[in-house]
Amino acid sequence: MPNLLTYLTEIQHDSFYDRPINKLDILALTELTYLPFKDLVSPDFADKGVRLDLLLQRFEQAYNQGFPPFSLVNKDRLTLFSLLAASKRFKYIKAFAHVDEYELEQEKQFAAISYRLDRQTFVTCFRGTDDTIIGWKEDFHMTYMEEIPAQKAASIYLQELLTSQEGKIYLAGHSKGGNLALYAACQLRPELQERLLAIYCYDAPGLHKNCLQSDNYRAIEELVHPIIPQNSIVGMMLETPEKAQIVLSHTIGLLQHITFTWEVDGEDFKQASNLSENSLQVDRTLKTWTAKLSDEELRDFFDLFFGLFIQAGIERFSDITVNPLQKLQEIDRLRKELSAEEAEMIDQLIRLLFDTRYQVWKDSLGKLFPRPELSLQDWWKTFQKQADSGK
Repeated sequence: MPNLLTYLTEIQHDSFYDRPINKLDILALTELTYLPFKDLVSPDFADKGVRLDLLLQRFEQAYNQGFPPFSLVNKDRLTLFSLLAASKRFKYIKAFAHVDEYELEQEKQFAAISYRLDRQTFVTCFRGTDDTIIGWKEDFHMTYMEEIPAQKAASIYLQELLTSQEGKIYLAGHSKGGNLALYAACQLRPELQERLLAIYCYDAPGLHKNCLQSDNYRAIEELVHPIIPQNSIVGMMLETPEKAQIVLSHTIGLLQHITFTWEVDGEDFKQASNLSENSLQVDRTLKTWTAKLSDEELRDFFDLFFGLFIQAGIERFSDITVNPLQKLQEIDRLRKELSAEEAEMIDQLIRLLFDTRYQVWKDSLGKLFPRPELSLQDWWKTFQKQADSGK
């Protein structure tokens, strides 16, 4: 099925003068944001930037011995980077103002990068949730907090960028990154909001209802373009996006969160008629559950839930590959101390978290766990039985 990489291959000889920038171009730059550019792209907002073709050279030299296992670097993103660097359309784009922050104590995971299309046009992309437990905890904090640390960081980033540069700007982000883009836009002064061209949110959580009711949001509402797959889960969190474009994906379940699975037709995504029943059911389940709890109860539950991982020595999802059975047995031991309802939600959220990483890890997980062809849900049930028996 044609996807983003197919599109990039087909238009590699066309400049932005030949074909105006579109949502697929913006998505390509958004996906690039997941790659590790620390020390390769300057964090300085006044920096002239590095061309994408030259950035690829730096990238290959920096990682010529390979990448860390289970990182956000994958085959699709490496292929995408190579296509962009060789493309007449993208190779001369300059990347600058790269920020990558991870602070365990402040529970903050934030990364962003900006691209200079020409002297008067920029694209700023915010990275989505990475491989850290804290990054995922921030996502769930959105269900009750009006501002999480990453949102505050995004707001500061965008404010500094616009005050240091002239011209118009596109904002974008995938997953949590789309939420950060939208939140940062809502915090801008009216005169800075006038410089926004569009905001693309790719399967991104919505905003807190208080933010959606603000005058600042209403001022930019027409610029917002939410795009979600048929089986969207992450993009349905918080307030369900209105007028979202629903797109077809060639895979199933939570793997549809991966944008390389989205089908493309020409310069746009293939349209789907509606959301899947699974997406709607999970959305109802999570929202019904969170609606029953106060903000304090939600905070305590998520502190408990993510605390299970931290206590078990899992700060990143990749940590689970080191003494995996020992760590999972510790999680299961702590889980048994919870109420039946809490334990059930723990199970659902664990499956939700790991499903989004499972396909990427499948080959490696097969070396550590038997029967990698099992679904994540079946694997979790199998693990629980093994943990109970001490195997």
